[in-house]
Amino acid sequence: MTTTRAVRPRRPHGRPIRRAAAASAALLLAGSLTTATPPAAADTPPPPGSGPEAAPEAPPAPGVTWGSCPAGAPATERCGTIRVPLDHDRPGDPATLRIGVSRSPATGRAAERQGILVFNFGGPGAAGVGSAASLARSLPEPVRRAYDVVGFDLRGRATSSRLDCLDLATFARAPKPDTALTTPAGQKAITEAARVFAEGCRADSPEMLPYLTTRQIAEDVDAVREAFGETKINYLGYSYGSYLGAVYGQLHPDRVRRMLLDSVVDPTKVWYETGFAQARAFRERQRDWAEWVARHETTYRMGKTRSDVLAQWDRAREELAAKPADGVFGGTEFDLMTIANLYSDRQWPRLAAAVSAYRVRGDAAPMRDLKGPVTGDDENFESVMQAVTCADAPAPDDPAVFAADTVRLKAEHGYLGATVAAAGACLYLQSNTLPPVTVDGAGLPGVLLVQGSRDPATPYAGAVRMRTALPSSRMLTVDGSGNHGQFVGGGKCVDDAGAAYLARGELPARDWSCPALPPPTPDTRVAPGDTRTHPAVP
Repeated sequence: MTTTRAVRPRRPHGRPIRRAAAASAALLLAGSLTTATPPAAADTPPPPGSGPEAAPEAPPAPGVTWGSCPAGAPATERCGTIRVPLDHDRPGDPATLRIGVSRSPATGRAAERQGILVFNFGGPGAAGVGSAASLARSLPEPVRRAYDVVGFDLRGRATSSRLDCLDLATFARAPKPDTALTTPAGQKAITEAARVFAEGCRADSPEMLPYLTTRQIAEDVDAVREAFGETKINYLGYSYGSYLGAVYGQLHPDRVRRMLLDSVVDPTKVWYETGFAQARAFRERQRDWAEWVARHETTYRMGKTRSDVLAQWDRAREELAAKPADGVFGGTEFDLMTIANLYSDRQWPRLAAAVSAYRVRGDAAPMRDLKGPVTGDDENFESVMQAVTCADAPAPDDPAVFAADTVRLKAEHGYLGATVAAAGACLYLQSNTLPPVTVDGAGLPGVLLVQGSRDPATPYAGAVRMRTALPSSRMLTVDGSGNHGQFVGGGKCVDDAGAAYLARGELPARDWSCPALPPPTPDTRVAPGDTRTHPAVP
């Protein structure tokens, strides 16, 4: 969730984020996967009836041109492309874009099939093509049996017509300008990086930029529906995907059958003010993490109180800002690594182990391993995320506004608050003058919202505003949970509720709640380059 300010939190699994290496902090959530071409055999799903769990053959998709899947996609997933107008307001214009799609067929018998379940993992920019089969395997069995799971890549992303604002060498250059530097020199470095990024976007695909809006992407979703021959869609959206779903429902309420929105975006804060709420929420979640670390002082040795642990974190940050580890891992990299690993408490042990290794032994390698390498997929994700948020809504175009926000949010919420406020590409990349779509839920059938009460990337107050904006919705609150992405892996209570809604249309008469999962157990291991814990969270 997003914008001009930035927080890599933004990429979700619901995902939120697989790596915390990009130029700005990502706001919402996102997924990632390679786009290399796999063996030709991956194009063709196994024949029906070829095993005890084999599903009937999926219905035809008259508007899809089938082709290769990304490397590593399961053989049960089939991938292809559709064509959409560059501008859906001018459907007869010859300018078109390629949109990548994929399908994992329902596992139930033909009589059990209820259509397609289109998903979006967030971002904006999480890739979907090549992830349909893995998501399908993680869904509750009644949902797997009922739906063909359909993924797609946003315009600009992965297998779709692509936007790349920087070459990899420029994008991966480190250390990044320090987001907490409020001096004129520090702010100049930050705004210069934003200018270079914006210029790269305009140089790569100037014709696409004004049409990289959520409204246009929602029309791409409708084109996906049509290409698969469906009169209505069922939709599962995480993080930014919740906003995309709400916009789609606003534009085409009569084409929505069921819609589950998880880790819900505030539809009234698109996008500049989102960062203010995130700054506060990530600082609160950092305090939750520090309190947990303090309870396991014998393992991590960073103090017996929350204040002790936060002081150790601050000292590590200041040391790295003054002298980046190995010359490349500085204060901003440390902030982004921290933010990425606050998306889920399943990631807390990895974060604690990495920070402890640095503070106790002076070993920065676990932090660099946890951040992972910067890839072309990261760059493409960041390009789309920045371009969409910049096109969606107005943002300040004066660097002084960002400088003032940095000072204020650092004072209120520490280094993480300053990182959220740092100037991003929208300072120079606003390309669309239309206002965001107003969401009022008129004509929508019942919608299920799922939200953790302490989610830092999509704070709870924003989900409440979405609940108000969608009168037909009901909200399931996961009390005490700060995990971003709840449905699928958020506990039996959550998964049963999601399955009852998607498979049987069951929606309670009023809002209700589920308990949070228990906190993680300590672990001193760090998984190199991978912070994923949930199919919806990268």
